[in-house]
Amino acid sequence: MAFKKNSPENLLLEIVKLNPIEFLGICKIVGVEIYDEEDVEGARASDDRKDGKPREFEAIWNDLCDQIEQMNRVRRRNLGKLIYAATKKEKEK
Repeated sequence: MAFKKNSPENLLLEIVKLNPIEFLGICKIVGVEIYDEEDVEGARASDDRKDGKPREFEAIWNDLCDQIEQMNRVRRRNLGKLIYAATKKEKEK
């Protein structure tokens, strides 16, 4: 079965191709927490790197999958524009 371009399955397949920094950027855009909340008591978002411990990749990936699955068509289309532009840039290198 073929999925449409901006289906959650295709977006996740494209996200896998991203660099780690780009992946973290997508997590930030979608709203997935990278750091454990209980370790960052009272710290600002910019202070997370100093005070918090990063979450396990599996937990981050599961949250990202859930968030993308719950997005409506418009949000997935906008996210797809970002992801496909980033992966296209990588192919050109």
